[in-house]
Amino acid sequence: MNAATAHQTAQRRNADVAAGDSARYARCIQVSKRVRWDIDADVIRGRDFDHGRTFLPDGLSFADRLDFLDDDERRFFSQVQGRTYAWMFGLVERFIGAKMLQTSGQHWLGDQRALEALVRF
Repeated sequence: MNAATAHQTAQRRNADVAAGDSARYARCIQVSKRVRWDIDADVIRGRDFDHGRTFLPDGLSFADRLDFLDDDERRFFSQVQGRTYAWMFGLVERFIGAKMLQTSGQHWLGDQRALEALVRF
């Protein structure tokens, strides 16, 4: 497919986007600008993890139910779980970004409002 054909295909696809959808995309952009946050600035805030404490509460960790572990081992187990949870969360975040880029492909050469809304997702 050459560039001209790709552009025409994108125009046809974007013509299918109704005016209501365009307004919804615009609202998504507005909201994303208001609620943008940064994990370092808004969550970590310059703090360090205290390795003398658990990283997850017992209600999520269930380390307190493992009778064969002593207190230090339970704390370490909770820290391993907490780090694993954080890494999995990061993996999901990267997947969402890649999926939104893939999904936005139909708007690359057309509806820029839709493209921006999907990329900001």
